[in-house]
Amino acid sequence: MALNSVRSHLIVWIMLPLAILIPLSLYASHLVLTHRIDQSFDGMLRMGASRFEERIYVADGEIRINLHYLSVNSLGTGGQGKLFYRIRDAQGRLLAGFEGLQGPEANTEADHFYDTTFAGTDLRALRLYIPVLRADGSPVEVIVAESREGRRNLLQEFMSNLLVINLALGFSMLIIALFAIHKGLSPLKRIEKALHRRSAHDLSPVLERVPKEVTTLVDSINKLMVRIRKNMQHIQQFNADVSHQLRTPISEIQVLAEISERQCQDPALREHLRAIRNTTEYATHTTQQLLKYAKTKSDLVDISALDIHDLQEICRDACARLLNRIHNREQELEFITDDAVLAVRCDPIMVQWLLTNLIDNASMHAGGPTSPYRGVIRVQLQRQDESNVCLSVEDDGVGIAQEEITHVTDRFYRINRDEKGSGLGLSIVSQVAQSHSARLDIGKSETGGLRVSVHFPLARRTR
Repeated sequence: MALNSVRSHLIVWIMLPLAILIPLSLYASHLVLTHRIDQSFDGMLRMGASRFEERIYVADGEIRINLHYLSVNSLGTGGQGKLFYRIRDAQGRLLAGFEGLQGPEANTEADHFYDTTFAGTDLRALRLYIPVLRADGSPVEVIVAESREGRRNLLQEFMSNLLVINLALGFSMLIIALFAIHKGLSPLKRIEKALHRRSAHDLSPVLERVPKEVTTLVDSINKLMVRIRKNMQHIQQFNADVSHQLRTPISEIQVLAEISERQCQDPALREHLRAIRNTTEYATHTTQQLLKYAKTKSDLVDISALDIHDLQEICRDACARLLNRIHNREQELEFITDDAVLAVRCDPIMVQWLLTNLIDNASMHAGGPTSPYRGVIRVQLQRQDESNVCLSVEDDGVGIAQEEITHVTDRFYRINRDEKGSGLGLSIVSQVAQSHSARLDIGKSETGGLRVSVHFPLARRTR
């Protein structure tokens, strides 16, 4: 499984040592406990064997053993396992116990522990020699053995408890590690949420308080924001330079064509000059639209640089600028508002471009391809709720077919190729709406014409 996150890496590198250390800990505990239990049980076995010294005596020159008051359980583990013993004299004669109980291979008079098997049972045995008061002074060999059942049971009990403790400790460490990882990664989550909440065009610095280990990352992000903002400013400046350099020669060509047309007496040449003038008008309009389209691209708009403005004032000013043009086309322009201040974070020039394109689009295309439009163009500004305001432009014209609505905001898309226009008007409207986090709706008006609505978010009031 691929590790695609820091959290996964940390969990793996915490769990992997635990998965190795817990078995190693259990194995080491098993070795230590086995040794300690053997020592403890061997000590009890020695104490049990030493009890025979009190019961062995000499009577009439013969070795006697008094086992009447000797409890077999007192020889070893208190009844937890099976016990065996064997007592022989120096000549190898069996005095008491089990004849088949084997002695150790080592032939030494020192006390000797060893492992053996008797009656199908694994035994831990001790051989020792007990001196007796006889003429020859020969000692008596005593072997006491116990089964390993008691040792195994005690070791199993200890290991079971240790296993539970280690698993509980490992689980607790995992919970603590997960909590520590969560707290450690929380600054990164805060940065992620802060970047996710902001608009894609917001290039303001990240101001989240983070630990010093994350400060370098935040500084790098903020430096990147600065470089992007500078690049955007360079592109906008380039667009402005292009606009100035193109507008001037095109305007000069248009003026020269108009002057030449007035002074020319040849009807055919005047027709050519009129065509040049119309072409330069179209070139001027298209150039302006292209530059507006380039300037309104959402990638080039720094939302952090937008200020709060009264949307009503911007729209009223745009309508006033277009009033003469609309009247000259024998159309009416109606501006409907409730005179309330509608504070919106925006670029006033771009919003004017948006409204100008919507009004021009209705003015030039509402009548359809066959006849010019002679109706009313209604601009309405209405507050919808506490967080949104709607700017709508509608006409009483022929409208747009439903299947065409999804394409009218595409660049250079025109329903009728024979009509004048650059095919960029609604594309610019869409881009301005997008760069201002506004929603664009295109549909039919109540009279069957076209209605375009732009829903702007109201600016939050700071206390």
